[in-house]
Amino acid sequence: MFGPLIGRELRSHLLTYRFALSAVLLGGLVVGSSLILGFTYDRQLSAYGESKIAREQKLSESTDFRTLQWQGLQQEKPPNALSVFIVGLERELSRSVTISTRQSKLGRSKYSSALYTLFPPPDLLYIINIVGSLLAVLFAFNAISGDHEDGTLRLVMSNAVPRHVVLLAKWLGGYVALMAPFLAAILLALLLTSALTSFQLTGAEWGAFAAILGVAALYLSVFYTLALAVSIYTRRSSTSLVVNFLIWVVLVLAIPNVAPIVARALVTIPSPGAIAGERAAIRTAAWRSMRGRDWRNMSREDRDALRAKTEEDVEQKTARLIDDYSRRLESQVSAGVAMARISPSSSFVYATAALAGAGLEDYSGLRQYIERYRLQYVEAIETIEQDRRRQTEGIEDRHERDEIREAPVDPDDLPTFAPYRRPMGEILATNDIDLLILIVLNGVFFLVAYVGFLKFDLVD
Repeated sequence: MFGPLIGRELRSHLLTYRFALSAVLLGGLVVGSSLILGFTYDRQLSAYGESKIAREQKLSESTDFRTLQWQGLQQEKPPNALSVFIVGLERELSRSVTISTRQSKLGRSKYSSALYTLFPPPDLLYIINIVGSLLAVLFAFNAISGDHEDGTLRLVMSNAVPRHVVLLAKWLGGYVALMAPFLAAILLALLLTSALTSFQLTGAEWGAFAAILGVAALYLSVFYTLALAVSIYTRRSSTSLVVNFLIWVVLVLAIPNVAPIVARALVTIPSPGAIAGERAAIRTAAWRSMRGRDWRNMSREDRDALRAKTEEDVEQKTARLIDDYSRRLESQVSAGVAMARISPSSSFVYATAALAGAGLEDYSGLRQYIERYRLQYVEAIETIEQDRRRQTEGIEDRHERDEIREAPVDPDDLPTFAPYRRPMGEILATNDIDLLILIVLNGVFFLVAYVGFLKFDLVD
């Protein structure tokens, strides 16, 4: 009896305008979005290749080694192929960074567009989070109440079918009907994007993409099961639709957007402008204190030592200021993330963006990698400088010495800028709480629906 019930449920969905419109809507959104982002990915690859050639040419033509030390070298992260489907924080991660012996400075994203800032193309993450969850509600809001109103449920139950079998068939048949247009649209998008753009996934990226689809299936199941439970307890389709829509607004639109605002109010941090002012004040105060020194009676070695000590003190105080700001900012972000996780929408976004390599952990990890790379860059520059000093020992001709010291730098002598992609195990371990939330909510909502259906009065 279970098979025929599932078949009946599937037919009841597949033969409706709701299913046809969903298939057309999802096909247009998913395919259109992936093609737009796929062509953007092509431009990113082209720009990245041109930047790499220009950087190597700059090194080969450079005749000012000190400029390379102080002004530094601009580096960029390779484009992320998964950004064709999941953008996440990729626009922030793709910002160029200038590495020098003094600091690392982030620039603006080369791939940002004024038009996309006003009208950003929706990626698969947005489509599933907003459109998918709303469609899940529309597929299930009258699953029980609608059959009760037209008498179908009483007719089915007259065959002495166990209630848990009916409920499971309702859930499974409707959920398969919901996922079918999604999977078809994604498959079509993969085929067209691979054929028309440079989009290609590696083995690890295919695993991440499959995991993204798995998380999406869990997320859509949460809203489908929730709508099914509401349909049981409200008993009327019109009431179920209103209640489900209100719940959807709170979970998908309200909580994820309000949580960061509340976090900023609870955990206050100074503005970047205030931090910049404090850094300038530290440097000004340090060098002002040196003006009263008796420089005339100091040897050159003492003056150099004093300058070095002052610069070291400035760097230490600045580092403490930045560390304190970073800790407070991290606390604010953690508070916002914790509050946002009240909504399954936030858990879905965090987990999916992380799997795509464009999540919060990837952003902080890139910043840490940039600092580690800067230290490697400084070490490489110092090594090159020491080697050139040794080469010029004993050379009396100044022109020959300068020619050796300011010779172009071989790109192979500098460390390769290659931020790594976190392995799947690390991503799942970091975002296990988000996956657990989605799994638990599925179980809780189905249990609520099961208990309500056992008590459902067919006569009323």
